[in-house]
Amino acid sequence: MSIESRRREFHSHVWNHSVDPFQLQFDDRRPLNEREIDGLEKIAKAALLETDATKACATIQRELKLHAELFAATLQVVGLTRNKILQDLKAAARSAPVVQTIPTNYARLPFTAAWTAAGPYLLRRLQQVFRPLVAEFDDEAFGRSVEALNQATWPGYIRQERAKRSGHEAEGRMAQLLLATKFPFEPEEKADNPLCRDAQIGGISFDLVVPSVKAPALVFKATVHTSNIGQYGESKDHLEVDEAKRWLDGAYSQKSRPKLVALIDGVGFESNRAGLDGVLEKADEFCQFRTIWKIVAMASTALERPVKIFLPQAELDYFADFIKEHSKSAEYEVYDPAVLTRYPPEDIVVAGDATIVAS
Repeated sequence: MSIESRRREFHSHVWNHSVDPFQLQFDDRRPLNEREIDGLEKIAKAALLETDATKACATIQRELKLHAELFAATLQVVGLTRNKILQDLKAAARSAPVVQTIPTNYARLPFTAAWTAAGPYLLRRLQQVFRPLVAEFDDEAFGRSVEALNQATWPGYIRQERAKRSGHEAEGRMAQLLLATKFPFEPEEKADNPLCRDAQIGGISFDLVVPSVKAPALVFKATVHTSNIGQYGESKDHLEVDEAKRWLDGAYSQKSRPKLVALIDGVGFESNRAGLDGVLEKADEFCQFRTIWKIVAMASTALERPVKIFLPQAELDYFADFIKEHSKSAEYEVYDPAVLTRYPPEDIVVAGDATIVAS
């Protein structure tokens, strides 16, 4: 398939992450509870009304010690993240006259000597953010204001975790699909913990391998971007797939070489065609969330295990060439809910635009 054809396929099937339940969990922030609002009000009053900075820091420390979950909410509403406060404190500690040890977990800060640096750091940020609210220290008004901050700061607070988990979510979905359709793969733990260690073959990392590391038939690289990936992102994605391809070409004969498959998706690639083209050119095959059924088709071909794949007629027509190549053990039919009632519900698996029956 030409790069132009692959590019057209990518753009015509790109993932709409804005309606994906996994992504929506990052968009919908729960309201602060009463204990969080009460703790934040005490912290804000200490930051703004206490003239002695040492006493203000001590009050903030006491509140954070009493309610461990309050620290995360405090960092969020003042525009910080769990990682940023640690990195900033580490940078400051290295240039201090006496080097302090900064804990690896932000929640430990109020319980360690590092609070002598963390307290003033946090106090300054609290004053910057809460100063406009100084006239609103009646409970109801403060509650409304801090809840507005809670909702407004959530996307930025969760951005890093969202990016990390979104990337791993792709390999998790592949693993869950292979598990549901009863095809062997490694690491098996990916189906329950997508963030677990990748499979290693010859020092090269693969998100998944079918059926096993010892006898690989399919090796997978997954990369998903829901926003502009930038030059670093496009280079990294391209280089990782290129590295895997060059190693496979050198380590295996043409007959025994595993097929390199990329799960690549997300509107982030639409603004960086170089990264997209790099992956599409180097991978032997690719799929997206809507076309994730292709990995079952390829596993069926590689392992010669039968499977039924139901697709809308338009998709059957669009993927006619792919289907022809992967129809040795896979049987394709037009999607028909009435036909699917013939099969046990536990054998029916939804895979993007396809419905799969694997017995």
